[in-house]
Amino acid sequence: MSPVEQVLSQLSLQKWAVDTRDAELLRRLYTADCEQVTYRGGPRGREEVARARGRDDVVGVVVASWERTAATWYPGSMIHQIGSCATEPAGEGRIRCRSYASFLSLTDADVAVLKGYGTYDDIWALDEGEWRLAYRETVTFGFPPRR
Repeated sequence: MSPVEQVLSQLSLQKWAVDTRDAELLRRLYTADCEQVTYRGGPRGREEVARARGRDDVVGVVVASWERTAATWYPGSMIHQIGSCATEPAGEGRIRCRSYASFLSLTDADVAVLKGYGTYDDIWALDEGEWRLAYRETVTFGFPPRR
């Protein structure tokens, strides 16, 4: 596969790891010194809601979100769909990949609903022979503020 194809495959694996709650797979997809910033977007602009630095911190934030919903989670209860991926060189041998995502879930009545949508602006770096996430900015839309 070309480097871009490898990055797109890794992006899909990252979403698969989140949806299946596979922390070990998730850990393998980030550089040790990665950074992730999450914003909530809307008509009044965007607001930063989370920032994590380093693989352990980034994966820890995701795993903590799993713990908050453990009582209602089961395989398939939340699915990330990735679309419209645009890639370009990012300098220093890295690849920038911008993509859209929709977040689907099931209600208690087994009805599929669009929970929200978002954008990812990623920088991928070749690390020990694997393309890994070095930096991600996520903007989510449609999610209510956490209380």
